[in-house]
Amino acid sequence: MIPHASPFRPGGQYFGPLIGVLAVAIVAGLATFFFFGGQETVEEPEPIVEAPLPQPPPPAPPPVVEPVEEIALPFLDESDSLVRNLVAALTSHPAFAAWLIPDQLVRTFVLVVENVADGNNPAARLTPLRPTQRFRVRGEAQQLGVDPASYARYNTHAEIVASINPVGAAELYRRLYPLITEAYAELGHPDGGFDDTLLRALRNLLEVPVLERDVTLVPRATFFEFVDDEIEDLHSVQKQFLGMGPRNVRAVQASLLDIAREIGIDPNDLPTPEVVR
Repeated sequence: MIPHASPFRPGGQYFGPLIGVLAVAIVAGLATFFFFGGQETVEEPEPIVEAPLPQPPPPAPPPVVEPVEEIALPFLDESDSLVRNLVAALTSHPAFAAWLIPDQLVRTFVLVVENVADGNNPAARLTPLRPTQRFRVRGEAQQLGVDPASYARYNTHAEIVASINPVGAAELYRRLYPLITEAYAELGHPDGGFDDTLLRALRNLLEVPVLERDVTLVPRATFFEFVDDEIEDLHSVQKQFLGMGPRNVRAVQASLLDIAREIGIDPNDLPTPEVVR
């Protein structure tokens, strides 16, 4: 077993697509704070006694909000077709369809979120989404760094995340929540608690620094490690996220923060991404 699993392996099977899938999951999943118990209680205002004369005109009726059409959910084992159709509507980016190839999409989503919340790297469970280009380094033996071309492999993934419709993602999560709860129970959580797990995953991603400086790598037998102990001591999943490069880390984090604010999560309750130059 390789300690502190690193994204920097010469064989090159990496984490960018996973972060994209997870970002989709979190984009949708953050809506749990909006739809399921995260709303603040709004007290009814005290009735206002109007003077008998003159009578004010009646207020205009509030706009009618059409209820969202409910859909009958299939069994969890038979949900992939429905999930693919619903998720495909989140973005028009042409490369997004490739992210819907794996089977058992709801179970994969739940497992990915739990792994990331625990700091683990679940990339092995999303093998169809691996990038095709190899990881590349540059420099001499004692001053090895990451070739910028390695970061560029994830540009499309970050662009897809930025293109996701947050309103549609939130509604998707609301619709699929019973299936998500069922899949989470299968992992040994019959009492729920997925909301907290999702928030921990989000925090792990937002705590990853945006490294706007070069990093030095130490070659090992089959992978590379960071020279900087503070970076090397990050969770496995956080180091994998760093492997997307500063441009893409920044884009994904900004998208997550924007969506979190839109659905009513106080930014003060979330980590502020740190830029390190």
